[in-house]
Amino acid sequence: MVREVSNTVSDNSIQHKVRRMVHLLVNKDGPLRNWRFFPTKLLLRKLGSDSAEIRAYAAEGLGNVGDVYAVVPLIEALSDDNATVRRFAISALGHLRDARAIEDLITFLNDEEPDMRCAAVVALGELGLTEERAANPPVEVIEALISSVADSDRAVCSAAVVALGRIGNPQAISALNTLAENTESEWIRRYISEALHQINDASIGTPSEDK
Repeated sequence: MVREVSNTVSDNSIQHKVRRMVHLLVNKDGPLRNWRFFPTKLLLRKLGSDSAEIRAYAAEGLGNVGDVYAVVPLIEALSDDNATVRRFAISALGHLRDARAIEDLITFLNDEEPDMRCAAVVALGELGLTEERAANPPVEVIEALISSVADSDRAVCSAAVVALGRIGNPQAISALNTLAENTESEWIRRYISEALHQINDASIGTPSEDK
């Protein structure tokens, strides 16, 4: 009797494992239908490494692979105690273009490090470029980028101008014109001119080549 019970439990366990494996394989996010499954799983494991260098490269890799299952772990990586890991996580979230990251990325616009602010601006610019957001980019993204054109660091300012141009939202025109009048940088004026041209193209239904 004990042996029969044991065999039944064993059979049920095997059946459960088989069903789980079949579900995993045929699921739309499983390894047969989603090539990103295994590299994402491996990189997520590396994201928890004791080595900051490995965590940074894992974050970068997750952005390149592009699996949405990496979004939440990458948002958590924004709190990493290593600046390089945080910066790579910011960039990766930009590549993934998932709206869940917007609020967390905006907080980095107040970071004391210009490199971190610049990475956040670029990432937010990417978040405004998905097809479903082309006509109506998130208001918080546009407002955050507009505020960043006044950043004291020229790289951050330039990145914000470029991002606003690529998104093509007319709400940015006033801020860009004001910046053009006040900046002493000829390069920034050139970026502004290109951005205004892109916004104008978008408003008349002619997508820019950069989009």
